[in-house]
Formats: sequence, C-alpha cells, structure tokens
Amino acid sequence: MDAIILAGGKGNRMEYDLPKPLVPVKGKAILAHQLDYLAKFKEIDRIILSLGHRANEIIDFIKENYSDKKKLIEFSVEKEPVGTGGAIKLALKDFGQSEFTLVLNCDDITDLDISKLIKQGENTICVSHPRLPFGLVEEKNGFAVFKEKPILDEWVSIGWYLFDKNELLKVLPAAGSLEYEVFPKTKFRLFKHLGFWKALNTKKDILEFEDLDIKL
Repeated sequence: MDAIILAGGKGNRMEYDLPKPLVPVKGKAILAHQLDYLAKFKEIDRIILSLGHRANEIIDFIKENYSDKKKLIEFSVEKEPVGTGGAIKLALKDFGQSEFTLVLNCDDITDLDISKLIKQGENTICVSHPRLPFGLVEEKNGFAVFKEKPILDEWVSIGWYLFDKNELLKVLPAAGSLEYEVFPKTKFRLFKHLGFWKALNTKKDILEFEDLDIKL
C-alpha cells in the first residue's frame, strides 16, 4: 500500500519560522514522527510526500535525515496551490500503483494500527473521540458543574483515510478540497480508533504534546 502524507500547508498558526512539517516536537520534526511511524508497518510499500509551501526545505531535510530510506520516500510537489483534493490527485497520477492508498495529514499524530486498518478493504475514514479544548459547564439543581476538557462521546475525523485508489481517482478534482469535493461523493466505513490522537495545529498544541507521556 502507498501512503500519501499531506504536507503542503503553510501552518500560519504555528508561530515558527519553519515549514510546518519541520517544526520540532519531542526532539524531532512533526514529519519525522509520521515517517518513522509509517516505516514500522510492512504493509507500507512507499511514502509519497505531497508538498507545496517551502517544498525544497522539506526535500533537503529528507535527503539529509532519511538517506537510508530513499527507495521508500518520494515527492509530489504542486507548482501552485491546488487544495488537498488536487494534491492527492497529483500524487496518485505520478506515483500511485497500489490498490489502496492511505492518506494522512502531516499534523495528525496517532498510534493507529495500520495493519488492522488495511483489513477494512474499502474506503474508510478513521475517527476518534475528541477532547474538548475548554471546560464544559453543565447545570445541576440550578448550579454549575464543571468538567475540565472532557473527552466527548461523539466521533470526529482524525485526518487519516484509507481509499480504494480507482474509486478515488473518479472523484478527485484537479484543484479543490478533499472535505468538500470528495467526501460527499464517497461512501466510507468507520475505523474507530480508541488510542492516542493529537492534532498539531498551533504552538499551544505543540506545547501540550511536549508534556504528554506518549511513545509512538
């Protein structure tokens, strides 16, 4: 199975003078966390980095730090912004060979079991229970009851998707959003992940991740 890491965004909310995939957390770049995790699974034959903003810096980082995996990692670089849907289409056009493709956001860190995910054998969206980023206030007997950042019962996307490549190619736009232009045309099974998941969208997210006792 091929894996596509969407790593072309600017990361304007990160407050770092680095491309978002190269922002360090727990001693290594965000992108390095994803690459090292994917490389653990024998089901992953190739990792395609979908790049855009400051792509050359990311390519240089890979060449310097992953020279031993040059047969595993390849690059798909958009010349102008084409959205997540367009970026995936470009990557599949140039590199996609396997029947199924794993697509993930560079900044969604998880310990999801890829070996179990691929057994789904059809389009699948990975979901988890979200933690509320602020305190929840409920009313009991007319008084406030506080729950500090509780984990909710609802399911949300964690930014990892398994796609049937042939089905996906039929609905991908040349330029456009995965969420708005592909999802409404695709039937997904759910992969309910109960383990770790953390989205690294802001500097605050980075600092919170630093404090977590988690090994991926």
